[in-house]
Amino acid sequence: MNLFIVFIAAFIGSGLKAIGGFGFATLAMPALSLFWDVPTAIAVVSIPTMLTSVMNGWRTHEALSEGLMPFAPFFLAGLAGLGFGLTLLFSADPRFMKLFLGVFLIGQILWQWALSEKAKVPEDSRFRGIWMGFLAGTMLGTVGMPSHVTAAYLAGMNLSKTRYLFVMSMNQIVLRAAAIFSLLAAGAYTGDAVLLMITVSVPAFAGFFVGTRLFKRLPEQAFFRAVTAILLIMAVSLLIANREILYTFF
Repeated sequence: MNLFIVFIAAFIGSGLKAIGGFGFATLAMPALSLFWDVPTAIAVVSIPTMLTSVMNGWRTHEALSEGLMPFAPFFLAGLAGLGFGLTLLFSADPRFMKLFLGVFLIGQILWQWALSEKAKVPEDSRFRGIWMGFLAGTMLGTVGMPSHVTAAYLAGMNLSKTRYLFVMSMNQIVLRAAAIFSLLAAGAYTGDAVLLMITVSVPAFAGFFVGTRLFKRLPEQAFFRAVTAILLIMAVSLLIANREILYTFF
């Protein structure tokens, strides 16, 4: 039964990732965390996430001609945030981090709705890139979910859906590769974890194949509306699922 739940979460999440660049870790991480510890869940999710990110990057690689340099501060700050997040992994309560992520996402969505299309943040906004990159890396290190922050960051710019998905994928590859190396050094990839990772990859790639078909059919405006809707649903879900952490403060 536990693997069935994980399979469904991996299939749907990977389909969402093929459409909007995120969703696999969001659904697979909580499902895995029901039956395994958080470090194992992050280790299991990281490799399929990186591989599907490589596939997303390849199918949108024409966006490379538009340049990645404006996003360098975001990428580098993400690595710094990952290091910080991994130091918190065994001490920070993941429920608090997920609740914080939900609140942050709702704030970002409301902020984006308040902006007109012409008033969106330019790519070379270094300060925004640095602090959001650091936050994305921290979320990867603590709860294995950096892409919500990345999606909120990129959706606040005037990007095409192809460039959005390409930049998202490149950032995921960089962060996940660093996370995999760190988890490997920490001994998180046990024999059972590797077997579980291979098993989870089957529904992940199946869902990704379905999602790529939907991505091609979505017009630009409908695409970003879908990304915002998915972000909002996941933000509310994070708030509801982790609200009990608030009771510890009273």
